[in-house]
Amino acid sequence: MPRFPSRILLAVAVGAALAGCGTSGRKIVPSPATDPTKSTAVVSDAEIDRVAKAHAAFGAGIIRQMHEDSEGMLKFWTQSLRADPGNLELAVEVARRRLTRKDPAAAIEVLLAARKAAGDHAEIESVLGFAYLESGKKTEAIDAYRRALGVDPGELSLYSTLAHVLVESDRVDETMALLKQAGERRDAGAGFLVEVAELYGQVEKRSPKVAETARAQALALLDRVALAKPTDPLVLNRLADRYAALGKKEQAEKYYQESRTQAPRNPLAAARLAEMYLQSGRLKEAAQQLEALRREDPTNPAPQYFLGLVAFEEREFDRAAEFFRRTLLLDSNHEAAHLDLVASLLSDGKAAEALEAAQKARAKIKPSFRLEFLTALAHGRLKEYEVAFESFQAAEKIAKETDPKLIDNRFLFQVGAVLEEGHREELAEQYLLRSLEMKHDFAPALNHLGYMWADKGTNLERARTMIDEAVKLDPENAAYLDSLGWVIFKMGKPAEALPWLEKAAKLLEKEPDATVFEHIGDVLAALKRWDEAKDLWKKSMAIEATDGVKQKLESAPK
Repeated sequence: MPRFPSRILLAVAVGAALAGCGTSGRKIVPSPATDPTKSTAVVSDAEIDRVAKAHAAFGAGIIRQMHEDSEGMLKFWTQSLRADPGNLELAVEVARRRLTRKDPAAAIEVLLAARKAAGDHAEIESVLGFAYLESGKKTEAIDAYRRALGVDPGELSLYSTLAHVLVESDRVDETMALLKQAGERRDAGAGFLVEVAELYGQVEKRSPKVAETARAQALALLDRVALAKPTDPLVLNRLADRYAALGKKEQAEKYYQESRTQAPRNPLAAARLAEMYLQSGRLKEAAQQLEALRREDPTNPAPQYFLGLVAFEEREFDRAAEFFRRTLLLDSNHEAAHLDLVASLLSDGKAAEALEAAQKARAKIKPSFRLEFLTALAHGRLKEYEVAFESFQAAEKIAKETDPKLIDNRFLFQVGAVLEEGHREELAEQYLLRSLEMKHDFAPALNHLGYMWADKGTNLERARTMIDEAVKLDPENAAYLDSLGWVIFKMGKPAEALPWLEKAAKLLEKEPDATVFEHIGDVLAALKRWDEAKDLWKKSMAIEATDGVKQKLESAPK
């Protein structure tokens, strides 16, 4: 098979290049400054040779590309640019490919040569700016983006790109000046103006000294967009997002709803509305949006989960648990749903089911403070006090390692309460005192420790003071009133104690408490009002029969 002379191969390569072969849909052609067809002047042999070398190298690169040799292609295209650095389209293509290969230095070299050969060019400067950013050279990047904007001030994307870099460089005054310039452009569309408003938001967060001005400018831009009555759902969502970020809840709600009107099946606005309604306590409206989301995207666990939160807030614990179960059917690793399911079951008085749910959660999610805490509460409700204390200790250990603030007065109170119920009074006292050290006016701990002391007949004066304080903090709390009556009784003042206990019983008319009835019976017995005392003890026994009350009835005078 005959071999082609080298000059014929060269002609083929040059012909391919002149025919406009390119990559990625880009038609890369010889630069006008070096294309002999663009000039009627006499071209020197050296110039012809240079152009031929550039075209030959380009053609060789095309051949390498056809053989999927991208590195070889870049090698030959770089040679082409050395012969013809003014080929701007090829320079941009090579630079971009170098950047995708994480080689910004090579991209910068190519682009600087192109600038030197052809002068400032918006696309060259824009890609150069990105290359400088990739190299960590923010100052050079800013200069390049400024040159690009100077060449093509109508390219709106350059404003936002440069503004982002200026914000991240904390060049606040320059950012504000640029954003003002961008916002004043009459050719700016709604999406661009919202983006400028978003950039003002970044400046507001980073620089308190211009926060007020940035906020005012952002609002002015948003109002300008609103006046234009945009219909694009994405623009409406972003407009609403920005209004919400600036605390303009009414405007945010309006444009989220408008977005829903324009695109009823777009879930983003519904999700935002649901979030707003949840935060403001508008649970019914939140549920409506979440139900719509659930219908539109039945495989999405998020609406199910948030419907569970709504039900939990409305104290519909059984319904909340069902939503959390549905969430877990769609996403068995949903950590929050696992934990909230346990909490719902506990709140619904289903301690055994809560414990079972907690055990299932352990197989799906990593150990956490909340999981151990909820497990401890479930064991406590089941009167498994030692196991409950072990879970509390596990929760405390995790908190110390991850977030010590979780060991707060409420946590310490719960541990103390379980320990007291498990008859470990000395350790319970330590935890309750630690709780009060953290928050001296924490009513549950004041009442619990005061009642514990009163029941044991110790520290009665201090117990009375603590319970008095709890009652002042929550005067309609039946448990606190019962504790106050009980400590007064223990101090030997049954007549003074009786009104407090009777008030507690009245507050509990719908859900009578066995202990309160027992206490009133004890006080009446001390006052020698035996018939009334026996009636109250019988009421106590009807709710919860205990050996202690039974013994009191049997030993009472006939």
